[in-house]
Amino acid sequence: MPSLSEVRQSNATLASTRPDLTAVFVGGTSGIGEATAKQLAKAIPKPTIHLVGRNPESGSRILEELRASNPNGTFRFVQADVSLLQNVDTACAEIKAKEDHIDLLFMSTGHLAMSKKETPEGLENNHVLRYYSRMRFTQNLLPLLQASRNSPRVVTVLGGGQEGTIELDNLALDKSWTFLKSTTYAATMNSLAVEHLAAAHPDISFLHVFPGLVRTPLINATVGNLAGSVLGVLSRPFSLSMEESGERNLFLATSAAYPSAKVGGGSAGGSGTVVASSTGKVGGGSYILGYDGKNATQEKLMADYRGREFPAKVWQHTLDTFQRVLRSE
Repeated sequence: MPSLSEVRQSNATLASTRPDLTAVFVGGTSGIGEATAKQLAKAIPKPTIHLVGRNPESGSRILEELRASNPNGTFRFVQADVSLLQNVDTACAEIKAKEDHIDLLFMSTGHLAMSKKETPEGLENNHVLRYYSRMRFTQNLLPLLQASRNSPRVVTVLGGGQEGTIELDNLALDKSWTFLKSTTYAATMNSLAVEHLAAAHPDISFLHVFPGLVRTPLINATVGNLAGSVLGVLSRPFSLSMEESGERNLFLATSAAYPSAKVGGGSAGGSGTVVASSTGKVGGGSYILGYDGKNATQEKLMADYRGREFPAKVWQHTLDTFQRVLRSE
């Protein structure tokens, strides 16, 4: 488990080991995504960053801050409400028109939904943000990731280690929905998808991360400014600042500790001791991690799902959902 000082040491090496890096941040205009993009912009000499988000005002503000921190970088805002899969496709097409490769896909969309809300495409809104749109970005951008020569990586920030029981006939949460169930399903499906994708694409590493409790605007947006301020004060002793969260996530996105299955232990730019993947293999390509970069895999649960072929079944459900909603494949 790397300490914060070790995280900073690894991040500091990026200036010499990774002179350039092309990244896409989905959910990059607030919270964890914004914090991580800012840390990357400071650490990489010539970064290229695409920020995907709904709010153009927030996007413009962050672009200005990124340019001020690194005048040698290239920073773009892609406006999209990614609760709709058709908008995901449009955003990906915009990115593909600009780039011939990407090195990092970092996704942190979602909110604390206390009630079920359906999108015009017939899917549960927050389930799309937490799972389907992330997997659609991944699927669409796989060719660009595979074109990377710099240890490509996909990071989905949600609930690594928070998996639980799910049923194949309720993967879309259309049969039964509760707040707790929606949280469990999203976390579990991300972990199962990460395992499937790492096996199918051994030249890319896939991380599912639990970010810990981070002092972001999300809690205020959920419970209100007054209650959010009180909770912020009470949680300060055991929560992370935005800056520390960004530093830790930059480490996860670039450290040699989480290589692809094909590489198995080569350098990704930053330093770090290679850890066990979610399948138990050191350097296995799929990683379920806590905020501190430690392996958080529930080994017995994931082995049971693996034995019942849930990684492949969940991914097939995902592809079927894309086909049904988009009717273009």
